[in-house]
Amino acid sequence: MQKLFFWRNWPKNERFSFVFILTILFTSILLLSFYWFKGLENVIHWDILSELDEIPAVLDTFSDGQLKFTINGNAYIVKERYLASMMDINLWANHAFAVLFILGLNLLLSAFSGMSRYWFLGGMVLLAGILITFHLEIVFNSVNQLPFLVAFGAFAGLAFYFNTFAPQINALKRFLAFLVLSVAAAALIGFTAKAANPSLAVFSYGLLSAIILSTIFILLVAHEISASLVWVVSNSGVKNRNHIPSFLAISSIYLLNVLLIYLEKSQYIDWNMISINPVALFGISMILGIWGFRDYSEQSNFFDFRSIGSWFYLGLAIITTATIGYAYATANDPLIEAFEDFISYAHVAMGLCFFFYVLINFTQPLQKGLEVHKVIYKPKFYELLLFRMAAAILVFMLISFKNYNNYFQTKAGYYNAIADYYTATEDFQAAETFYKEALHFDIRNHKSNYALASLALKNGDKENTGLFLKNALEKNASPFAYAGLSKVLQEKDMFFDALFTLREGVSKFPQNQQLLTNIAYLYEKTKVLDSTFYYLNLAKTNCSDCDLAESNLLAYQLKYGEKDSLYKSLKASNPKLGGDNRATKSMSLRANRAAADKILLVQATTNIELTKDSAINVSQFALLYNLSSFNNTMFPYSSKDLQNIQRKEVNNDFFEDLEFAISCRNYFSENKLEGLKQLAVLANDSTKHKPLYNQVAGMWFLQQGVYDKAVELLSKAGDVSSVEVLQKQNYQQTIADFQKAKAEELFKTALTKKADFDKVLQENPLNPYVLSKVADFYNNTLKKPNDAYNFVFRAAELNDTSAEIWKLYTLQSLRIGLTDYVADGLAKVQQLSSPADYQAFLSIYQAQKALMEKTKDGFE
Repeated sequence: MQKLFFWRNWPKNERFSFVFILTILFTSILLLSFYWFKGLENVIHWDILSELDEIPAVLDTFSDGQLKFTINGNAYIVKERYLASMMDINLWANHAFAVLFILGLNLLLSAFSGMSRYWFLGGMVLLAGILITFHLEIVFNSVNQLPFLVAFGAFAGLAFYFNTFAPQINALKRFLAFLVLSVAAAALIGFTAKAANPSLAVFSYGLLSAIILSTIFILLVAHEISASLVWVVSNSGVKNRNHIPSFLAISSIYLLNVLLIYLEKSQYIDWNMISINPVALFGISMILGIWGFRDYSEQSNFFDFRSIGSWFYLGLAIITTATIGYAYATANDPLIEAFEDFISYAHVAMGLCFFFYVLINFTQPLQKGLEVHKVIYKPKFYELLLFRMAAAILVFMLISFKNYNNYFQTKAGYYNAIADYYTATEDFQAAETFYKEALHFDIRNHKSNYALASLALKNGDKENTGLFLKNALEKNASPFAYAGLSKVLQEKDMFFDALFTLREGVSKFPQNQQLLTNIAYLYEKTKVLDSTFYYLNLAKTNCSDCDLAESNLLAYQLKYGEKDSLYKSLKASNPKLGGDNRATKSMSLRANRAAADKILLVQATTNIELTKDSAINVSQFALLYNLSSFNNTMFPYSSKDLQNIQRKEVNNDFFEDLEFAISCRNYFSENKLEGLKQLAVLANDSTKHKPLYNQVAGMWFLQQGVYDKAVELLSKAGDVSSVEVLQKQNYQQTIADFQKAKAEELFKTALTKKADFDKVLQENPLNPYVLSKVADFYNNTLKKPNDAYNFVFRAAELNDTSAEIWKLYTLQSLRIGLTDYVADGLAKVQQLSSPADYQAFLSIYQAQKALMEKTKDGFE
């Protein structure tokens, strides 16, 4: 354990600084792992396109005592599919890379400033090369190299001071000094730079130096796994035992594996085997190198590990990890491939060379069972440097075998990074130039082609968008490119080409929910429902966004499902039928569940929470409409709340449907007369659902006993069958008898409270027998004849063909002394009644009039 945590015995300040830098390194490793895991989603994401569709639904049912009537309505379902976004610039990843690169560079400067003269001079040459790649003249729009000279003078001057005049200052203080200078330089650049986003410019161009440092470090640690195998063999605990067979066996297994990785990465073999990612090999080597480089420093007397070696090693490790992480974070596939290939080349070459290094220098000690790992860097014959040089030559040869493809991919990745900078600063012409320059070195790389497709799409150039997306699929195909190309083909009216593109995408990515969802959408357009449901079920089986998959399947079941399969699907989503009652944040799923509730004629099992004047999207509208447009007692909003939402300008697309929902809210819960009036107006003005609104209004009037208006509106709706039923002999009398019987039933129990009478009136505002009873209560018990006049007047206003209502209106007008209105009422009663009926009412009217005059005289 002491050897494992060797820094425990260091002085406190050195131990603290080493652990701190290790923390930075492991942070960069975590970032690399995160970006590797996300892959293309670091710069491309899925957008969701929601589409409304209508299905028939029952709003309500009622009976007149003989026949049962159904009020047909509609529900909205939401069908969703995926759209691949344009390529974004991962600015967070760029900033993280910049910070880690600066930290790593400062660690290197801290190490070089404490080294001997020649190493120090080499470090300053390296610093000059790094600053040259930053292209500070672009940042300051300068025609000379003054920015470079100032930067080099500042950093090299500080390093020279530490190396020559203050060598006693420890590495931590040197590092902090370089860090303060870096922060000052960054602030100066930020305030005085002429280029937009100068930090991004510096490190996009400076990526070249990071790549070079990374290749050096990859070669430096490529032997560490082989060295650890020597440690495993010679530290096995069995002394005086021949370790050669064990070394040959374990090294051969390792070399065979790295050889297979190399052959697969170089496409010499395609065995579809599960192999270790080269980046994982690098990570293992780098971590092992923390102990391995310490042993190398101490055994070879190269330089002191505590004061110099650890800073040098960890600086290179942080830069390399950050650079590879940056490649993944920006989905820069040519650079990723270049790193992966180079790592595999380095491990094959260095592993083989180190194998011979051990055999040549340590065969006899291994045969004797000695602890070779303790002197592994103290060779008897040939230094490790010689074998490193041989490995470098071998790596160069391996690169040449592939026509220097690794080099060209690196250049393509570098130009992609510069193009990203110009894209971020919206200099799209320069960005296009550099992306095309990247294509010149790697014509089939996904990054450049997808980015160029994104630029073409911004310009409305569908031809080039499709061309670049097709090129993006040639080598490193992605679900995003398939989805994007399919969409472009659909927009160009090449439907079957779009379908075939998605079929190819599904064959390559059979478990991709997005492609499965989109191909189901296209099959639905062709009415091939078997294939539609097949792919919808596959999408649900392989879902990452399972709410969307469930929502889509439910939507299509509601529209096309056979009775048995539909009921099974509805049962699964409805807790009242024993189904799932889990909460979901998906508005689309909740909207489709609400539509299912309407189909089943049950109370809603979901609800909605909106700001009462909020803007709503398609899914929110569908949920709002489905919950509010039927007799849902759990709906939380009033008609006024719905009006606030309707009046918001951004909701104009839903204005007419929300008007219908408002009338439903009024009719079912608040004010039936207002709901009837609103729907009658909407049915007259509607351009979208005129037949539906006329039919619903007709049924509502029929439910309230208004025969003439019901027949009129149902005729306008084209509901011939309902009109024929209503026009049968004596049906108008049937309605009148039903209303009378209903009133008697309602008032069978003696009502004494105003609330009870108001509740009965609210449910039956056009029933003349109910109106008569409630008016008597208001007149005689409450002594509020004006209130009675108001609800009788509203009833007469809406049902102007009811003789009974006009009789009530006339008598109530007489009671409150509205002489002119009495005359109008009498004229209406005479018009709507038979002569005998009118004479009978006239006798009642005269008697009440005489009584009121007598009462008036008595008071006088």
